[in-house]
Amino acid sequence: MPSLPSVGVFGRNTAPVLEIKPDSPFVVFYGESSESHETVLKGKLVLTNPEPISVRSVRITLTGTRKISWHLTNTVSPQPIANKTQFVTENVNLFPVDGSKNKAHKINAGYHEWDFSFKLPANLDQSVEGLPTNWVVYNLKATVDRGYMSKQLSATSHIRVIRTLGRDLLETMPMEQINEDIWANKLAYKITVPQKNYIVGTHVTADFVLIPLRKGVEISTIKMELIESRQLFADYAGRRISNQTDVQVAVTEGDMPENSANLVPNGEDDTDQLFDESHRFSMTLDLPKSLKNCRQSVDTENIRLSHKLRLYINLKNPEGHTSQLLVKNHVHLFISPNLPPNEDQSVVVDHNIINQQAFQDEVNQNAPPTYGLHQLDELYNDIDPSGFMTPGGYHSMMNSGANTPFYAQSRTGSAEDLASMDAVASGGGGASAAALQHRLQNLDISRNDQAIRFQPQRQHSSGDSTPANGTEPAYFDQPPTNYDMDALARTPSYNTAVRTPGRAPLVTDMALPSYEIATSRPGSPSRSRGSRGTTPSPARSLDTLTEETNRNTAINSQKQSPRTSDDGR
Repeated sequence: MPSLPSVGVFGRNTAPVLEIKPDSPFVVFYGESSESHETVLKGKLVLTNPEPISVRSVRITLTGTRKISWHLTNTVSPQPIANKTQFVTENVNLFPVDGSKNKAHKINAGYHEWDFSFKLPANLDQSVEGLPTNWVVYNLKATVDRGYMSKQLSATSHIRVIRTLGRDLLETMPMEQINEDIWANKLAYKITVPQKNYIVGTHVTADFVLIPLRKGVEISTIKMELIESRQLFADYAGRRISNQTDVQVAVTEGDMPENSANLVPNGEDDTDQLFDESHRFSMTLDLPKSLKNCRQSVDTENIRLSHKLRLYINLKNPEGHTSQLLVKNHVHLFISPNLPPNEDQSVVVDHNIINQQAFQDEVNQNAPPTYGLHQLDELYNDIDPSGFMTPGGYHSMMNSGANTPFYAQSRTGSAEDLASMDAVASGGGGASAAALQHRLQNLDISRNDQAIRFQPQRQHSSGDSTPANGTEPAYFDQPPTNYDMDALARTPSYNTAVRTPGRAPLVTDMALPSYEIATSRPGSPSRSRGSRGTTPSPARSLDTLTEETNRNTAINSQKQSPRTSDDGR
């Protein structure tokens, strides 16, 4: 709270005013401490003084306080357990920056502000409010030290630390909880809770499908309740003790709707799943809209809060007694940054914000869009691609084609006249011989033209000699120009193709060697880096190879004789 100004004798404010203005009254962590990241609490400290004042220091402090309290009942007399700890204390000196208090500084009249920031670790406990004797709270306190003869100025501001759902899609997606079974051969049930995570102050809806299996069994009342389990941990007499209590925080009860029964119509023989003698309906449980009645789910070292959704189904048996079916589901309650609690710890639920957030989550979960939502299929309908396609035919050949390395020898499919094949593609028939011949002629002309235009020229000095024919040598071989267009466009029949003789083998002057001759040849000698090697040429005769083999065998025998004597010795 800012310090209140006083009114002077002449009706003007004479006392300075100190205010803390954080950028946001709450700090948000996304996910548990293991997956969240550290965040920064920022804001401004504002001092408004109508008259000049002397100031020794301006400081702001962030504090976090935890209190754990309960009574031990397993002793002769109840023993109170009280543990209050200030586990966070961080100071920031705003004026002067070094924090010295040796002398006072004069501040002129007017409006003064200082920026402050605190780094908060990812494992910081979230705020726990609403319980009378157990809580975790955070506060900002600013002080202006005016010296010994003047009263110091102070201001406080409450900060709430919220730990909401993580930004992982798997965590934010609705997770159905389905309970389906047959109970005591009396009732077949299927109870569906559409999701697990709920915002504090909203509601929980369950879908029921109930089928009585025993004649005379009637379904009476349905009950839904939310149980908050509180676990407290503290250090007492050198050991760690705990306490657990379960409290009902929300409940609703009612009968089945009258139109919930799906019965088989008279005269219907072939029944399907729509007519299965079942009762189908939904029931909604409204969650409390104040943290004083229901808190969020908390998992810290000293305070743990969890919630269970219990559903009761009462059955009237033909014998007269009542049976009860109990189904339990775990739910996770969290505080949404879009719907934070007020200072009175109440949550004002705005359904427009909830619907907008749900729509945003659905959009984020459906990225990229499904096939039915694609709009890029219409890109080339009414757009000329010559401006951005590279290479884009003859229009952009001079822009990108000239810069392409070895363009004369690269594939020229992008520069072909593909438009001439539109009639073939739209007609559904095969290409005619005249069309193929025309396209081959155009291809030949375009290749010759490109080879001449993009043929590299070689410059010669006065001392160099030129070829005798007077033409510059080309870097690449030119493609042949004597195409037989009629032969290329003609397709032979199957009988003609099978009668065509195969190509003769390349090596016809020398028969293949036998297995003995091939295995008697010596291995390839190792090549040195400075020589070409001594591998025999394939053109040598078999007699020469036999002589070399016998000579190498004798040399190897002589080299192995001393080694044998050494081994024997």
